[in-house]
Amino acid sequence: MRFRFLLLFPGLLLAACAKTDAPVRLDFIGTTTLTSGNRTVGVNDTLITRAYAVGNDNLLKRLRITVTYEPGPQPIIYPVPLSSYEPENNDPPSQTITYLDSLVTPITSTSAYRGGELLFENRFSARSTSGTEVWRYTVTDETGESASRAYRLTARKTDSAAVFHSYTARLRPVPSNQPSVAQVRDRARVFLNLRLGLLLPKYAVINNENSLSENQGLIDLIGVAGNNTVSLNAPVGATLNANWLPANRRATQLRRTTLTLENFNSAATTAAFNEAFNNGTRFTNEFSTGSLAKNQVIAFKAVGEGAEYTGLLLVSDLVLGTSPVLTCSVKVQK
Repeated sequence: MRFRFLLLFPGLLLAACAKTDAPVRLDFIGTTTLTSGNRTVGVNDTLITRAYAVGNDNLLKRLRITVTYEPGPQPIIYPVPLSSYEPENNDPPSQTITYLDSLVTPITSTSAYRGGELLFENRFSARSTSGTEVWRYTVTDETGESASRAYRLTARKTDSAAVFHSYTARLRPVPSNQPSVAQVRDRARVFLNLRLGLLLPKYAVINNENSLSENQGLIDLIGVAGNNTVSLNAPVGATLNANWLPANRRATQLRRTTLTLENFNSAATTAAFNEAFNNGTRFTNEFSTGSLAKNQVIAFKAVGEGAEYTGLLLVSDLVLGTSPVLTCSVKVQK
């Protein structure tokens, strides 16, 4: 995958970056609406970072973004009694995910720098569990010279000791019949890991070098839009890029339920999740919900992170049209 970066508001960018003689320069653009430094955030907050880089000597070649979760993004399973909890024994180990690894085509025609300039906007979701995440951005030029910047985000979940994990996910699937918005489609967060509450864009799971193939195995559901509808599909039943390896396509099972909003709100145990799944009915395609509707409750069973788990997904809001938005409330077995 290769991104071409547009240079916007050059005056603002140059003012935000200190001059340096380093071969590669990388900075975050700082405004009140952008994330550019360490901060405390809400779980599942939508955040935006704009990274600006220049190649002082040689052409910029690659952008890589990683995120390290400490502890890991899995929900913590607290012992009974709670007083016996010990972080070193109960917390999941830290985990680093490569969020983007891409060749880049910097702007050179209007640039004062021999290696060109690039501006990348990263729109992402904070973790759904308590802990920290360190986002590191690295830009490399064609000779291997690089520059890196990073920041740390801290999230606190008030009900992290509950026996199940819950969160809200907002998916923005782009209709496939809009070929003019290919880059928007690549950046839309439509790939969901149900247990972690991890929401990824296409460029976090597919690239030409297959260096992101490990992330493909994290995905339980994919948001799909078309013909004024939105559905959720398991990777095994979806139409995917050829670079999505068959071995990495999870077979998440989906069941239609008759549960109401009140039933969803009251479900609070693994037994309740299992009962909803076992009593549910198969969709026409057991790996796809078909067209979704607001307040619909879906039961699911997935396998990942070394365990099988069940849960419920409520379509808490659904906006259709040319820019659909699917908001889901999820309760899942820890």
